[in-house]
Amino acid sequence: MSLEFRHIGHAYGKLRALDSISLTAVKGEITCLLGESGCGKTTLLQLAAGLQSVQQGEIFLNGETLANSSHNPAPENRPVGLVFQEGALFPHMSIAQNIGFGLNGDAEPALVIEKWLGRIGLDGLQHRYPHMLSGGQQQRVALARAMAPEPEVLLMDEPFANIDVVLRRSLRNETRHILKERAATTILVTHDPQEAMEIGDRIAVMDKGHIVQMGSADDLFDNPVTLSVGLMFGDSQAVGAHKTDHGIKTAFGIWPVSCLTNGWPDGSNIKLLVRPAALKVTANPTGMPIIDMRRAGKARRLTIASETEELITVDISTSESLHIGEKVSIEPDRHSLMAFTK
Repeated sequence: MSLEFRHIGHAYGKLRALDSISLTAVKGEITCLLGESGCGKTTLLQLAAGLQSVQQGEIFLNGETLANSSHNPAPENRPVGLVFQEGALFPHMSIAQNIGFGLNGDAEPALVIEKWLGRIGLDGLQHRYPHMLSGGQQQRVALARAMAPEPEVLLMDEPFANIDVVLRRSLRNETRHILKERAATTILVTHDPQEAMEIGDRIAVMDKGHIVQMGSADDLFDNPVTLSVGLMFGDSQAVGAHKTDHGIKTAFGIWPVSCLTNGWPDGSNIKLLVRPAALKVTANPTGMPIIDMRRAGKARRLTIASETEELITVDISTSESLHIGEKVSIEPDRHSLMAFTK
């Protein structure tokens, strides 16, 4: 089972939102659309849902036309479940009534509602109303309501954006487990790269109505096709550089060519993709000063300033005894940098 977009174009007046997008979301996978606001990801989701009419191209479900410029079924006439950022529960309905809303054709809706209350961990709360639940509980109900009718496709638009950070992480894990257990064809819109990596099987990075790169989290992390894609992952930073007879000259020292994982690109405006964990620091009285230090998970993150006042962050072990104001030199790990033309 798959949901396929072929050459989808869409405009709001003179503003081009999508430009010949082609994408396939397959059964059993969670496909994330990742990008900044205005990149077109929500428009693509709305076209699949029937909330927007297809202007150009076609959408196929299991090889059959779902929508095109002359055929745009209403949302209720599509085998599609929707989960929005706000949850969008019916406030006048109980939790059980919300979950059972789309089960009109089910012979035993009470059994389905009971099953989903158990799956989302809200047994015994069926008679409560949405305002009596926490934000995370409401979002779980919204997921159950969307999935209870067993839609062929589930579309999720920033479903965790309004949840606090600790609950968001656990709810993402729960949601992924439910979706994978159900083997649903899922498309999830997010602007959070970490969220895309944690929940998605494949990620489509979008920018200005185009898909810049699509692949697994490993693909995008290890082999970004552009600097902008690379900067989304691993707390990456861009460092200006040019090649000399002695190595790669940067504001933070001359680094050996062996630090590169790819070749040196053509052009004069070169940027290196640098990750904090791939840098080593050594105490050096003639080096650059540490101007800030803070905890970053299992590491300690340093901010170091060059002579030209450019900044770079470096992760070190918490056991290393360095201090703010101390001077250091920096060298990347072998094969840890990628070079791009800006």
